[in-house]
Amino acid sequence: MIDQTFLHCPGVGPKTENRLKTLGFLCWQDCLARPEELPFSDSRKEQFLAVIQASLTALQKQDLAYLTTCLPPREHWRILAQHFSEATFFDIETTGLSSYDSFTTVISAYHQQKLYTFVYEENLADFLQLVDQSKLLVAFNGNSFDIPFLENSFNIPAIGCPHIDLRWIFYHQGYRGGLKVIEKQLGLHRPAAIHHVDGHEAVLLFERWQRGDSGARLKLIRYCQTDVLTTYLTAGLLLQKMGFNYPLPTAEDLFALTDNS
Repeated sequence: MIDQTFLHCPGVGPKTENRLKTLGFLCWQDCLARPEELPFSDSRKEQFLAVIQASLTALQKQDLAYLTTCLPPREHWRILAQHFSEATFFDIETTGLSSYDSFTTVISAYHQQKLYTFVYEENLADFLQLVDQSKLLVAFNGNSFDIPFLENSFNIPAIGCPHIDLRWIFYHQGYRGGLKVIEKQLGLHRPAAIHHVDGHEAVLLFERWQRGDSGARLKLIRYCQTDVLTTYLTAGLLLQKMGFNYPLPTAEDLFALTDNS
């Protein structure tokens, strides 16, 4: 399915893409097999085919770094759909919005059907080892916040793994708002104990934890864990609505993983 879009090619928008498909160019291989039939001038055809060949080579090598960079965000659902079961979903909690005067307090990740948690002054840096084992990172609003925040926090030039921002996949499928708004639209309900916790309260929980409140520490961790599990569930539910038959665990079964914190 990744090879069924041409919107990453220079000068190709939805109208031109529809024209190509009407002419029978349904995937990248079709273009390479029948270049003489492409409705472009010679110079534009040469440029188009060069991008198509590079894209196909990346696809065959499973070079997700190239594909996530090359394809526009509105088409990233194709990558997510093909690699959903291999993706590592993650979420972070911080003491503020700026990584220059704030820091990460908790990172949670759902990787290969297991929940991982990394905690301030305990094991935060171990998250980078999980990144090294990951094929594709997925977060909600990750490109705008989580990824650059972590890069600054860990003082690294790049996170080192291809990543997809789920927020823009939802946006281009007609869903607006934050993760909690989209959860409700998809019929998900968070556990009652952390149902009303938000980012602001997460900061207050961290402050209480630092003053010795172990219950606040546990609640903050469970909030972050729930965020990443709902990120995974909403992504799966969206793909199901788009026609992909991915089996998903129930929300109750997933949220039960937070009981082991």
